[in-house]
Amino acid sequence: MDTGTLADRVYRALRERILQGDYLPGQKLNLAQLARDLEVSNTPIREAMARLERVGLVEVVPYCGPKVKRLTAAQLRDIYDVRIALEELAVRLVAQSQDPDVLQGMARALEMQERACSGDDPRAVVDADRAFHDALVEASGNSILLEMLPNLSDRTRLLLELDKPPSEGMDKEAAVRTLHDHRLVYEALQKGDQETAVKELRHQLIRGRERWWHR
Repeated sequence: MDTGTLADRVYRALRERILQGDYLPGQKLNLAQLARDLEVSNTPIREAMARLERVGLVEVVPYCGPKVKRLTAAQLRDIYDVRIALEELAVRLVAQSQDPDVLQGMARALEMQERACSGDDPRAVVDADRAFHDALVEASGNSILLEMLPNLSDRTRLLLELDKPPSEGMDKEAAVRTLHDHRLVYEALQKGDQETAVKELRHQLIRGRERWWHR
């Protein structure tokens, strides 16, 4: 396995641990310990840390080292503002698509969300919510959106981990409400109703943004 491939594997492993809440926001990351845990040298760990810093999941503090990024409510509001603009564009591109199968990924994400809502796993709910938004962006077919939005989604999920750790249980009411919102977006796109799809998407994302702004 070459260094680049190893660095990619280490990056994916550390990214997932951060997003799952294994490393908490503000927690210092010991490079030597991480290298031992993942059974690699320090080089791919440093390369992964540089990538995690670029995507906003890690910050390097002078004389302290890398820490998991601790986002503020104001920063999350900024993230949501950008997500709203970009995902609105994604909705419009999907609505204009001539591909009859363009909505299949979103339909599968809704099925995943239905299963998550009937269970008791808060991580599954977060993953299903993200799957819907990822499917929306993928359906847009826009390569730049596909590059930009995953990093914003990662940062959103990072703050969700800080707000309500999975150990505290699952908010079924919120999960069902989000599923309902996603269905409205999907159904509007099925009907070719671009403006309703945009309105429903904005409604969901603005509600998430305002929740943090008023904390």
